[in-house]
Order: sequence, then structure tokens, then C-alpha cells
Amino acid sequence: MNHRGAAALSLTVCIGLLTACGFPDGPPGEVVAKADRWSPATKTRAYFLTVRTEQGERKEFQVHIHDYDHCHHGSAYPDCTKD
Repeated sequence: MNHRGAAALSLTVCIGLLTACGFPDGPPGEVVAKADRWSPATKTRAYFLTVRTEQGERKEFQVHIHDYDHCHHGSAYPDCTKD
């Protein structure tokens, strides 16, 4: 395999691993805020939800775009992530 083929295969494996790996689930609660942040260094966007737990604590955690799009302010997490 030439260098180009090896680089392409390596890139494909890396992308596959990143997509297969998930973020840890956040705690159950009511969605009280959403944020998306751009990183110029990596040229990527990260998506975050903030929930208020039953104990009244606010917890922010990173989610996939699918969960970010489906969980609106006031919805119950993690129920909002299910289609």
C-alpha cells in the first residue's frame, strides 16, 4: 500500500472511531440551556446541554448534534433524545 492509501485508511479508521465513541450520558433533568461552541484550533463545533436535576443542581455536558437538535428548552433529558 502506498503512503496515500495508508493515510486514507488511517483517516477512515479515525473517523469511524470518533463516530462510534459517544459522550458520557448527562444526568436526568430538565433542559435549561443549550450551547454550541466553535473551536478555531480544531475547526470543529461542540454541542452542550445544561439540565437542572431533581436536586436543583445545574449540570452541563457535551452531546452529539442529534441530541442537541432534539432536546429543547424545558424538555426532559434523556427522554428528549429518543426518536
